[in-house]
Amino acid sequence: MKLASNVIFFCTLGLVTLFAASNANAAFTVTQAQLDKAVPDRVGTGSCASSECATNPRALVSINKAIAKYGITRKSEVVALIALMAFESSDWLYNINNTPGVPGQGTRAMISPGFVAEYAQKLHPDQAAKAVSVVDKLQLVLNDDDSFGSAFWYLVTKAPQYHGNESRLRAGNAADFQDYVVNGVHGGWEPKRGDVWTRVNTAFN
Repeated sequence: MKLASNVIFFCTLGLVTLFAASNANAAFTVTQAQLDKAVPDRVGTGSCASSECATNPRALVSINKAIAKYGITRKSEVVALIALMAFESSDWLYNINNTPGVPGQGTRAMISPGFVAEYAQKLHPDQAAKAVSVVDKLQLVLNDDDSFGSAFWYLVTKAPQYHGNESRLRAGNAADFQDYVVNGVHGGWEPKRGDVWTRVNTAFN
């Protein structure tokens, strides 16, 4: 009986360990309520007046697809990337750099033309090979899934030192977000970026 009890104990322990490991590696999922609180200007289907603008219901689908595609398991990374995109696109209002107007720069993360070209080549190699200009290549990745996915692609492929690193992009750490913007994305810092991150971080907590 003692041997049987030990077998049951270790089997149960093994299942619990396996379940815990599985959960730790599961992709994080954003809810509609979280995104609506994080980006309140785009709540509902009537919150956009232009074709370039995206509503939160549209954004949610593509953001969750990107999280699963690129294996994002930490909520803090999701918060950082949503905050980055919300700032760069003025809360999903823009998909292309219209002001000052940099040809070929766009997606919700407003990645530079060089990265746009690389991203388009990765996702749509045949069409990208035929694209004549950076503007043509940008057009290939302006659909919702690719556009919202660009920030996740960049994190995993261009700034991997921030992905899955427990010492960076830590939960609730505004300084870590600033570090990512300045040293990971190589963008300029301004207080409004911090304000957007705080709004998004609050929505997820």
